Amino acid sequence: MQKVFINQGLDPLSIILNEYKFKKIFLIIGKNSYIPIKNQIESFFSGIRLKTFIINEKNYKTVISGCESLKKSNSDLVIAIGGGRIIDTAKLISAMAFTNDNYEMVIKGEMLLKNKFLPLLVMPTTAGSGSESTNFSVMYYNQKKYSIVSPSLLPDFVIVDALLVENMPTYLKACSFFDALAQAIESFWSINSTPSSKKYAIKSMNLINKYKKNYLNNDPESIKYMVEAAYHSGKAINISKTTLPHALSYFFSIKHDIPHGHAVALTLGFIAKNNYILGGKNLKNDMVELSNLLKIDVNDFDKFWYELMIECGLEIKLSKLGIEKKELELIVDSVNVERLKNHPMHIEKQIIIKELNKIF
Repeated sequence: MQKVFINQGLDPLSIILNEYKFKKIFLIIGKNSYIPIKNQIESFFSGIRLKTFIINEKNYKTVISGCESLKKSNSDLVIAIGGGRIIDTAKLISAMAFTNDNYEMVIKGEMLLKNKFLPLLVMPTTAGSGSESTNFSVMYYNQKKYSIVSPSLLPDFVIVDALLVENMPTYLKACSFFDALAQAIESFWSINSTPSSKKYAIKSMNLINKYKKNYLNNDPESIKYMVEAAYHSGKAINISKTTLPHALSYFFSIKHDIPHGHAVALTLGFIAKNNYILGGKNLKNDMVELSNLLKIDVNDFDKFWYELMIECGLEIKLSKLGIEKKELELIVDSVNVERLKNHPMHIEKQIIIKELNKIF
């Protein structure tokens, strides 16, 4: 059972370390996100042997290096502090380090992760990825995206707090915001949605909708609620999995290095519109309920979405993001099939290309 501390400050870190008597910590960080909070965090590590592993790139080689370093460290706890990229990688390192070196087979899904040898504590420095709530991790190998799923990847301890995210750069803040909102929305309409996943998604959307304006204006109280919203969106997506906007997003991230939240947001607006126009009765009802939650007219979903992106400072034109006209068909052809199969309806390739042209 995952132990979660939401907006209780950083004191839970001391509680966990003392209760479980951890003495050797393998600390996984992203250099830039860790620097502003370093002094606050390391004050808790008095009398503890610390081995720090810095992640500069999220790729297969980093995972291997991290696994080998973790094995040599003889640690009894892994702590990951950073955004979704850091936490996703740390989840793999903590679970894969003792898989008899079959790292590539695990990444490709040819070997299942069955055991968890070391506990993992995560502290997100962004309010959006939801990685702290999920039992899957995304990894890129030879420019191909893999999603590794295992109960072993669910962190044992989670500390989410506004103190950890208040130093987010403005652009990253906007990307994280759309990551959390997109996860809640996609979870709601996914074919795998359940009453439980919808409960988490609704909780996340209600918080986001109520506090988004003040959050984007750096209101400290609103940041607390956004941190909580991000956690709930992760819980929702852990049950239902993501859908077509995520399936299309990986081309933007892999080929053009567009951050994940921004990449997902680019297509969600027009996909939501087509869900309502082309979907069956159940999907139409879901879209009406979603629109009511967001307090918008269902017929204006795409208008609402792209205006919100602009308000948050996210570019919506593909051409201005370095994408060429000839790539529009490649975007659809390279779609992530695993995520695509979770979408509640089939949208024809030519419809998607037509919509991509509208935001080109």
